[in-house]
Amino acid sequence: MTEAVARRYSGQSADERSAARSDRLLGAARELIGTQGFPATSVERICATAKVSTRNFYELYDNKESIFLDLYERILTHSRDRAVASLTETSGRHMRERVPAALLAYLGPMIEDPLAARIAFVEIMGASQRLEERRLEFREGLVQLVETEGSAAVDRGEIAPRDFRFAALALTGAANAIIYDWARTPDQQDVEELEDALAALAVTLLAD
Repeated sequence: MTEAVARRYSGQSADERSAARSDRLLGAARELIGTQGFPATSVERICATAKVSTRNFYELYDNKESIFLDLYERILTHSRDRAVASLTETSGRHMRERVPAALLAYLGPMIEDPLAARIAFVEIMGASQRLEERRLEFREGLVQLVETEGSAAVDRGEIAPRDFRFAALALTGAANAIIYDWARTPDQQDVEELEDALAALAVTLLAD
């Protein structure tokens, strides 16, 4: 038996099996943290849900904080990339069009998935110093993006100068609270109505 064949099991290489275990662990962490909360979620529960041994877990992650960080970064990176792509696609248009489009692109994954909303907006808050630092880094990236785009719009004469940092923090804070409240409300308002309200808020703060 060759070394290459010996390293394969059930048609998968060691790297493929590791990637599959990682996917299952992340899926389990998403489900548990998104429903039960971070404090109530243990490594053992994640492993049992994912059907992965704790030994294999610790080959991939140091602890439950590490897998939560990986999960959070994947959610926020996806949202940020969607917002940047929207801004690129709408380049040359007025800020009144670009701002709401980028905001809804960013928030879309959380609107579509209540688990993602709880993870990104609630469970991350104060979970640990390391997680809080990462949350603030992501928030700062969004603020800088708004400041860059806003200043450019002022230079083009589209909008009046304003404190874009204040406006960005006000918008992200309000959007986070509104979406999480909407996601956990049994009698939700229509998604289109929610998106229209968020878009109007974005224009009021950043593009009027």
